[in-house]
Amino acid sequence: MKPFHIALGAPPRGAARFATVLVPATLALAATMVAAASAPQPDAAATPATAASQDANEAVGLPNLTEINRPAGVAHSTVQLNAPRTPSFYEKSPNGTSITEYRDRGKPVEIQVHSNFGTRYQMSASPDVSPQVHESGKPSTRLPSLQLKY
Repeated sequence: MKPFHIALGAPPRGAARFATVLVPATLALAATMVAAASAPQPDAAATPATAASQDANEAVGLPNLTEINRPAGVAHSTVQLNAPRTPSFYEKSPNGTSITEYRDRGKPVEIQVHSNFGTRYQMSASPDVSPQVHESGKPSTRLPSLQLKY
C-alpha cells in the first residue's frame, strides 16, 4: 500500500519544511548515540555496589521515599516536676503589700496577697472547676482565707 501523498502524485504541503527539520534532528540523535556508545562503561565490580546502594523504589525509577518523608517524631520522657510558676499578674504597692495571681491551665485562679505587716490572704479554690456561666445574684463560692502571724 502506497502512502497517500504518493498515490495522489503530489508532495504534501510543508513536506520541504518537515524535511529540513527532520534531517538535522536525525543527525544530532545519531551523534549522541555514537558518543554514548564510545563512552567508557563502568566496571562490572562497581555496578553491584551502586545497585545495592539504591533503594528498591529508585531501581524501578520511583523517587526515594526516605529522602522525601519527614523523620519520625521522638517522644521525650523527661518531665519537669518542680517547674517554676510564673505569675500572670504581680503588683507591689509602696506600703509593701504584694498581690500575685496565678492562672494555670485546668486549675482555678489563685490569688495571694502578702502585706507588710505579716498578714497573708489566699483565695480558696472553688469546689467545682467545671466551666459555668457566672450568675450575678448568686454569691461566690470562693472565699479568702486569712493567715495572721503574731
